[in-house]
Amino acid sequence: MTDFQPKPQHPEQVADGLRDAFRQAKEDGVFDWGVKLNQPKYSNWKCYLFGNRPGGNGIMYVPSEGRVPNRFVRFMMRICFDSVWIKEDK
Repeated sequence: MTDFQPKPQHPEQVADGLRDAFRQAKEDGVFDWGVKLNQPKYSNWKCYLFGNRPGGNGIMYVPSEGRVPNRFVRFMMRICFDSVWIKEDK
């Protein structure tokens, strides 16, 4: 009995075979998990945290639409944590 010796393939043949396999798997529904991600709409407010300012390299937070803190909370964040809230026009 002889040992099996695979026939060497050119890299383009391998790539074509993988492309066909992925296309067939997608048609069969292997990659369709039925999951849809809904990205939240962001507000036009930005919070520059802990001393960061616009144009800086620090931490910045953008809340979701409708989740912006009220004026008192923004004021206290400025006093206690040196955070700056800026409303940008879109």
